[in-house]
Amino acid sequence: MTVDRKKLYIISSSILAVLLLALLAPMGSGRIIAAFVLLPSAILIPLFIKKRTALSINSHQVWLIISIIGLLYFVFYYVSAVYFGLTKTGYGLKSDIILEFIIPIAIVIIGTEIVRYVLCAQKDKWANAFAYLIALTADVLICATIPAMTNMATFMEVIGLTLFPGILYNLLYNYLSVRYGFVPIIIYKAFTVWAFYLIPYGSAISYSLISFINMLIPIAIFLFIDSLYERKRRYALGNTSKFWRVVSKVLTVIVIILMIATIMVISNQFYIGAYVIATDSMTGELNRGDVAIYERYEEQLIIEGQVIVFEQSGSVIVHRVVDIEIINGITRYYTKGDANEDRDAGYIFDSDIIGLVTYKLPFFGYPTLWVRSLFDR
Repeated sequence: MTVDRKKLYIISSSILAVLLLALLAPMGSGRIIAAFVLLPSAILIPLFIKKRTALSINSHQVWLIISIIGLLYFVFYYVSAVYFGLTKTGYGLKSDIILEFIIPIAIVIIGTEIVRYVLCAQKDKWANAFAYLIALTADVLICATIPAMTNMATFMEVIGLTLFPGILYNLLYNYLSVRYGFVPIIIYKAFTVWAFYLIPYGSAISYSLISFINMLIPIAIFLFIDSLYERKRRYALGNTSKFWRVVSKVLTVIVIILMIATIMVISNQFYIGAYVIATDSMTGELNRGDVAIYERYEEQLIIEGQVIVFEQSGSVIVHRVVDIEIINGITRYYTKGDANEDRDAGYIFDSDIIGLVTYKLPFFGYPTLWVRSLFDR
């Protein structure tokens, strides 16, 4: 291993190690620590590690395309408020917000992309991996640290809004950085991350829908940019065999489908939803740790014996319908857990029903139960 290669690995692994440790910092400190790490790194790393690449002749066109996409994302978010309504975010141009969010996030974004650019420019697979992990960790630190994930809701919010989209986005950013530099990525992040902290209001669009959109956008950008500028050149140069191109695409599609499907199912915002069974009340049909897959209730016919997902007294329950009454044109459903001796107290209406259970995935819910147990301690 050459001296330059050792220097490259030592510097990049040191940056990553400090950022990973910052994930353990108290709530609100993560982005500050990341800013203090990435600012000097962005200044010093180009001095110790030389760039070894030339940008594509299409760089300026890509800068413009990425800027327009970022602006459209920003506009879409606030236009969606016409349908979903406005909500107060608590951010805006206030002194504490500027010091705690706006300045640190700007530093993290710029520092991350300069570090990424230098590392990716080495055309070394380990340098690319370090660049990817450093950037992904910095993305998480902008939003939260591990101590900030105080309950299951905040944990899933970080997973769905930051980690899953970040996995795809940073693959895209590594791809863009080595070919077109760090400028288009900084511009895009300015529109899609940083700008939202400048405004005290936001759209009430659901987190799950935003997460779903953020899973699709990096795929769309990659396919568009790649087909526009890179594919013909790559095939002309014969850089990869047809077999490995096909294998790579198939694996990528499988991973992307699994991630998007996970977001769609756990968000319960689409036609198909999932619910983890956390009690023993349905043992036999649905055991603790199973995942109940259900179709959203849209006034389908419900008969006695149907297992349904419903809300009662602020809790989501999965039980079987054991009796149905229609009184004055209003349907009442009586439910019971298969393993319970008595029926559930009271009854529910159509408006309380979330979905109809159609399938189960045995044992798939145990990881979720384990995560929940961590927050319950």
